[in-house]
Amino acid sequence: MTRNALSLAVLLPLGLGLFACASREEIRADRAAQQVTTDAEDDARCRSEGEKGTPPYTACRQNLAAERARQENIDYQKARDFDRVLGGLDDR
Repeated sequence: MTRNALSLAVLLPLGLGLFACASREEIRADRAAQQVTTDAEDDARCRSEGEKGTPPYTACRQNLAAERARQENIDYQKARDFDRVLGGLDDR
């Protein structure tokens, strides 16, 4: 009986580790798919400004990227403030 318990104690963390790796790969795949979708949406929005490679098209894409970066920064700040309220994060 103790041999089975020992085997389980050794194999359980290994199994959980494999699940964690799989979930990281799923997260990477989801991020890549989201990036492809975002690029396609941005391209479609900026085509009305001009053809790909023209200055108006490039400016449109840069504006969309800058707006997305601003929104990501706001979201990060909100999450950080929320964590501070809960005591989960401190600036040291």
